[in-house]
Amino acid sequence: MERGEIGSPTDESVRKILLDRAKKLAVPEAGTSDAGIVEVLRFQLAYQEYALEMRYVREVILTGEITPVPGAPPFISGICAARGQIISLVDLRVLFSLPEKGLTDLNRVIVMTDGHITFGILADNITGIGTIPSSLILTPETGLAQSWKQYLKGYVSNALIVLDAAAILADPALIIEDR
Repeated sequence: MERGEIGSPTDESVRKILLDRAKKLAVPEAGTSDAGIVEVLRFQLAYQEYALEMRYVREVILTGEITPVPGAPPFISGICAARGQIISLVDLRVLFSLPEKGLTDLNRVIVMTDGHITFGILADNITGIGTIPSSLILTPETGLAQSWKQYLKGYVSNALIVLDAAAILADPALIIEDR
């Protein structure tokens, strides 16, 4: 049977059938929305577990050679190379006034980005990735005395501190510019 004969599909009819199938498959089923779920990267810092939204995490790398930057604020540990890009490293222990554990070979750098700003956060270790229902993230109390509460999204049963990655990336105090 040749193309175009009665009963055989033409290129146009096959294209239309495939397009209709693709449209049906592309529409999410009702009730399967995951709007109330937050995908997070969990990490440990000074014996406390923290989490960051995965949508702001580009990658996690081993702590390599850190080059100090003269005149940088104390919370900037230095700079390092990540995939050919020089990024600054923020030590949240210093920024949050947490007790320092000391750098080891097991330390990791969480490379964060929002598409415009990219920098790394030092972590003692990565404890995993997962999802958290947003209803379990309790908003912080207004009377918090921590100087870093603007970076806090909330708590999950006092065992996990969820940081606001968007606020961290948007804070102009964390951005070092050459003037």
